[in-house]
Amino acid sequence: MPRGTVAVLATDAALDRGAIATALALTETDEAHLDIHCLGIESTPPDAYLAGPALMLTMPDPEAARERARELEAEIRPLIPAHRGNVQLHRHHIREGLIGYEVGRIARLADRIVAAAPYGPEARPLQVATLEAALFTGGLPVIVVPDGGAEIAPSPSRLMVAWDDSREAMVAVRAALPMLRRAGCVDVVIVDPDVQVGDRSDPGGDLALFLARNGVKVEVSVLARSRFRVSEVLRRHAFDTGAEAVVMGAYGHSRLREQLFGGTTREMLTAARMPLVLAR
Repeated sequence: MPRGTVAVLATDAALDRGAIATALALTETDEAHLDIHCLGIESTPPDAYLAGPALMLTMPDPEAARERARELEAEIRPLIPAHRGNVQLHRHHIREGLIGYEVGRIARLADRIVAAAPYGPEARPLQVATLEAALFTGGLPVIVVPDGGAEIAPSPSRLMVAWDDSREAMVAVRAALPMLRRAGCVDVVIVDPDVQVGDRSDPGGDLALFLARNGVKVEVSVLARSRFRVSEVLRRHAFDTGAEAVVMGAYGHSRLREQLFGGTTREMLTAARMPLVLAR
């Protein structure tokens, strides 16, 4: 029986190749349907500019966006094995000023999104925009994979939950419950917990109890902030313990603050070496 829908929001065949490969592997294992959305995003030029003494008016070019979607579909189709009848490609013309709204509406019809890492050596503004649209407007979990993709076992031996007691982190845990139940061990990691009066004496104990009651094999690791950034502590612990993926809430701060000053979400995405399961 089919098990839901996985989707990829593709804007660049080269950058999204790893996400497509991971999504193909996931849907083959889970017997889920895979939708690959080829997004032709309309580039909106400035309203006007000076060309010598003349004032030149410019207009958006929707036909160029439609052509880009057609080209993208043609580039991606050879990546799909011929025997895979559970994969569909869709073309979309997206107005640039409405990326968040239109991509969010497309994303919300899936159960989860697989996306390429949005930060790399080169600027990837469309990857950033589509990831944020899926999280903020689509409201569904996103599995972010490093360049080249990642193998996600049907029953991972070890997963890690980055826990900060926030609403976003709890949403991510609930979204990842099917994966967490199949894991051999789930490590709930807390960095420098802020214990308030009346809190339990065991940080993370409430979440561990919630997970245990949901059939998850869980342990709790409370870590000191031994490095300047929380993201560095999390990445190091994930590497040292052999975590196969990290589940975490996304953008606990505003996107503007993360862009200007950085934040744990952006830092984890920038140095992604393993899959991140994000939700908010």
